Amino acid sequence: MGRGMMGADAMGSPIMFRMMFALMDADSDGTIALPEFQVAHERIFKAMDSGKDGKLTLEEMLAFMHGTRSSVPQ
Repeated sequence: MGRGMMGADAMGSPIMFRMMFALMDADSDGTIALPEFQVAHERIFKAMDSGKDGKLTLEEMLAFMHGTRSSVPQ
């Protein structure tokens, strides 16, 4: 119980966390500063906001999480 794709638990795999950390650590200093964290999460928000209205609905979030939303902004 509590296992998802490829045997990862609900929190995700250690490899996935390392990949996310590397993507968020824009200056490669081994830490994630608040601005780096905010930039990464803003990109996720914009990818979820299919209506491009600056707001997320439950439907938009679910579509994104289930992979039915394919466009990812730059």
